[in-house]
Amino acid sequence: MSLTVGNDDRSPGSLLRPVRTRSGGGDGTGVPAPPPRPEKPLRAAAEAGATHSGPDLTPTAETGATPSEPDLASGAETGATPSEPDLASGAETGATPSEPDLASATGAGAPRRFILPVAAETGEALRRAVHDLAGQAHPGGVRPGRIAAHGTGTHRVVATADRPDRLRDELLARLDHGTARRTGERPALAFLFSGGGPQWIGTGRALLAEPAFRATLDECDRAVRAVTGWSVVETLLADDGRTLVPTDVLQPVLFSVQTALARTLHAWGLRSDLVLGASIGDVAAVVAAGALPLEEGARLIATWSRLVAERASGHGTLIVCDMPREDAGRLSAASGGQLFVASHLAPGQVCLSGTPDGVTEAERELSARGIRTLRTPIDYAGHSSLLAGIAPELVRRIGTLRTRRTAVPYWSTVTGGFVDGAALDAAYWVRNMCEPTLLEEGVRHLAGRRALRIVEISPHPVAMYSVQQTLTALEDTRSAVLAASHRDLPPRHGLEDLAARLWCEGFEVDWSAVGAA
Repeated sequence: MSLTVGNDDRSPGSLLRPVRTRSGGGDGTGVPAPPPRPEKPLRAAAEAGATHSGPDLTPTAETGATPSEPDLASGAETGATPSEPDLASGAETGATPSEPDLASATGAGAPRRFILPVAAETGEALRRAVHDLAGQAHPGGVRPGRIAAHGTGTHRVVATADRPDRLRDELLARLDHGTARRTGERPALAFLFSGGGPQWIGTGRALLAEPAFRATLDECDRAVRAVTGWSVVETLLADDGRTLVPTDVLQPVLFSVQTALARTLHAWGLRSDLVLGASIGDVAAVVAAGALPLEEGARLIATWSRLVAERASGHGTLIVCDMPREDAGRLSAASGGQLFVASHLAPGQVCLSGTPDGVTEAERELSARGIRTLRTPIDYAGHSSLLAGIAPELVRRIGTLRTRRTAVPYWSTVTGGFVDGAALDAAYWVRNMCEPTLLEEGVRHLAGRRALRIVEISPHPVAMYSVQQTLTALEDTRSAVLAASHRDLPPRHGLEDLAARLWCEGFEVDWSAVGAA
């Protein structure tokens, strides 16, 4: 459920107006407590395959100019400190990620919560407003209405509860536990479209009744069906969480779910200041940046994934390792062309890609050296020169892409810099397929320029702790990495909790859109 308050801040005694916002759960603490902890970094990165959108913005004129560095220098620090990732209890070598509980992942049947955003100009005024509203938060003091922030100002708190009679305690708890935030100049908002999350595509089914999500998913469905002949929506509805989804189905579905997640946040008022992608997540990222129309993004991901399924599937694999990139490079050089550095995820964490024999030999050697590794569910040698043989066919099948200037700055983890739409031709996607993903370098550069809120756009966070590891290594206490969705929460709750936290940190949220049914 979700609760709201009348938004006439001239009348602090105005009636509390609750509305049900679909979904259930959460801790009801306003800037919600972190969701259940995702897998440790090694397992999360492995499930990503180490191998996502936002609004299809109004196209602008094409240009071949190299994008200038966007101005991200302004912005105040915010006090959020990324927690230290736990690398001590990593997964076993060669382990296969366990199947998720689909009912838990989708949050099927979860009721809408009540959501109550409260703002004031000072901490004392916020305390008075919360106490006034808490006095009204009882079954006889509420009636259906729309979600709206009560009051305005830089001191903000959001309470959530599954029943209106619990809202009073949640409101007061936020003050008692010091969880209200004082906003200043907000950080930059970065959307990270990771390459993973396919094991939890059921998230998409759970959000089908959300207006912005469903509208975008229907648009993706039409675009993917035009290329493949099958339906994204029907695939989501048929998914049982157990059947192995083939690459050429999984990747277009992931693209669609990521695109719909980002557009839902956009519809709620949360517009990214920059975007970046990782591996196959790059396709959704460039659509979010406005560099490709959604239809072209769907054609690209469907074409790419089909070629990989036809020509590369079954001929390789990837593992995630806790080792520095330099050591991984030496291991690759000694492999005789059987092993490659596929991704630089974080300081001391890489993904290795290669032939089945090459990866198996690397696992044996690393195990003997006491270095943890974890197999991914990927069955081809992604981000390696072993895919170079299919590059000409990828160029032929893609043909000419209708690129355009980016509407939002786009950071490429392929080139290690900002890239404009004109550079995103077929040759760029060959590089994405055959060259390493430079996630650590991207986070390091962007976080070095100003405070960031990096939101991983994926059905479940798989890059989150790798990003957090990089921020920790940088001793960056200004920035934080957050998740748009988590398999252990009803998907709507994850989006609501994200909106609540960002609103308390100075971002604007359209609460009426959050409450739309």
